Amino acid sequence: MSRGLRAVTAAHGLIYLGLLVVVMRFFFPRVLFLPVSVTAAVLYVAACIARVQVVLDRAAGEVAIIAGPWTRHVRLTQVERVTVARSGVEIRIADGVTYGVGPLRKRRRLWWSPPVRSGFEEMDLAIMQASAAARAADPDRAAAEDAASRRAASRGKVLAASFACGVGLLSLTAAAVVQQRANGWLGHAVVVLLRIYFWAAGAMAVLVGAGLLISTWRNRRTARQHKYG
Repeated sequence: MSRGLRAVTAAHGLIYLGLLVVVMRFFFPRVLFLPVSVTAAVLYVAACIARVQVVLDRAAGEVAIIAGPWTRHVRLTQVERVTVARSGVEIRIADGVTYGVGPLRKRRRLWWSPPVRSGFEEMDLAIMQASAAARAADPDRAAAEDAASRRAASRGKVLAASFACGVGLLSLTAAAVVQQRANGWLGHAVVVLLRIYFWAAGAMAVLVGAGLLISTWRNRRTARQHKYG
């Protein structure tokens, strides 16, 4: 990630950090203000200084997606599409999972685009050429890795469902503890809107998590029926 895009990332995150501090200060119990604000500030600083890279290793036959302490190694034979924009890069792999690097990725693009280099220019061409060469060199291995990648994606959906349910329960808890700190119609209206937002977001997250679990269970059941039927 270029320095310009990292600066945009910092500015973008600072806006949300400020909104969080204001909301916690005026609409939540004061006992939660300090721990939540400190935790958010620490995470913000960590995100600003974290290493963010996409490394193409032709010798090892893989692409490493690095974000801070997290690293995902993707085999070149599993890369389906790479999209590079001014604000970042997206890598879609064979199991349907898409990894995005950058604060304003294509699927989260705002109404403006930062006039800076992303640092990922020409990455799409280089990765796709290496991926095509790897598939052509060993098509049987590519097919086997496709199957293994889809099985791994099934396990990943369980973790994603658990995370979504946890976020949903946290949002529902926030909706229950939000409080009106000031008299007047404006304060009351903001509290009502926050409660609606947290209730809706929490319910949606729980439903998404439940849907992922049901989908994963059905896919595994179908796979077992095909295997033994």
